[in-house]
Amino acid sequence: MERQLTVREDTSLFATHPPTGLRHRMLGARPWQDPAVTLTEERAARIDAERAGHYERAGRALSWNA
Repeated sequence: MERQLTVREDTSLFATHPPTGLRHRMLGARPWQDPAVTLTEERAARIDAERAGHYERAGRALSWNA
């Protein structure tokens, strides 16, 4: 019911994405597709290490503003 209402009520000419209900309907109508990229444990660890500094800075900024 709520998804159906978003198709009608959350529409806008200025929206960059379809409303939630329509997006759900569009994705549900598509056939399953296997992911083109898989994330391995090694790759996930490298990404986490690369992002660690950004996470620390964001954590400090949040703690100063709390």
